[in-house]
Amino acid sequence: MKTRIVDVAINVFGKPAQTALALVSLLAHSGRFIDRIYFNEEPDGLNTVFAHVDILAALGDRIVLHRPGFMNWRYAVDEARLGDPAYRHALRYQYAFEHTDKRYLLIIHNDCEFTGDVVGLLLGGLGSQAGAGEIGQCWLCPARMLGRCGPGRYRDYRPDFAGLAALYAAVDPSVYRRKYLDEPTEALRQRPWPLPECRLNEFCCLLRMDAVRPDTCPEGPARPFGAYVDVGNPWTGNGILDIGVAWFGDMVHLGHSFAHVPLTACVRHSVGHKALFAPDLYVRREEEALAILRDRYGRLIPSCPP
Repeated sequence: MKTRIVDVAINVFGKPAQTALALVSLLAHSGRFIDRIYFNEEPDGLNTVFAHVDILAALGDRIVLHRPGFMNWRYAVDEARLGDPAYRHALRYQYAFEHTDKRYLLIIHNDCEFTGDVVGLLLGGLGSQAGAGEIGQCWLCPARMLGRCGPGRYRDYRPDFAGLAALYAAVDPSVYRRKYLDEPTEALRQRPWPLPECRLNEFCCLLRMDAVRPDTCPEGPARPFGAYVDVGNPWTGNGILDIGVAWFGDMVHLGHSFAHVPLTACVRHSVGHKALFAPDLYVRREEEALAILRDRYGRLIPSCPP
């Protein structure tokens, strides 16, 4: 029986020690499921040619290294260019999405620490659904703030655009939320559900490729998983939907469903993107990752499970 039924997609922008910890801890707990690791290394100053040499060498032929021709950063996708593989493969996770031959693709951030068997947990929760993970950026959503919705309940609350606008207007202005409704696009007016903060959260999620690949670009109509999409004023930045939101909405409207699986028992992920803009925090997290690698795993890059 073939047990390595999962490939991994990881997008890497800096954080070499945290990247090593993410992969080492993942393989320590879930390595029996995992075959290839698609290592998408963003072409930017934080990714020097030597930054990830230790982890790449240690993982050997498990690694499929992809360096896209440019970095898409947080720019809205240009849908007119999606027919160009060079452009499309610069979107996060897309190269792995198109090239894996496994039934399952695990998407992870490069600043996670895995403390349990997350692959086993996600496989157990997936069932016949198209993907599994934590659903919803509910901490930013007025529907959660006002008690209308919550994690994993994306099918229960389906406002029309007037209802969505009223929801955002009802939140106290002093409470932070992204201002998608200030200058909404016609696309948002026509399709307000799933809500703008609803997605299969990309820091760690499992996709069933035989379900999602046929309906996702370039094979199907859904926009790529890694595409940012603008639903507001592009000059303010308030209208940029996060990674996976547009894809999730497209897939739901195509009839797919997703399993909400809480991951706190298996994954630590707390700082994320904002550490890139806080040098002291960035250094501290790198030092913490090195300490965990040394103290918990005995050396910088322990050998991979057989």
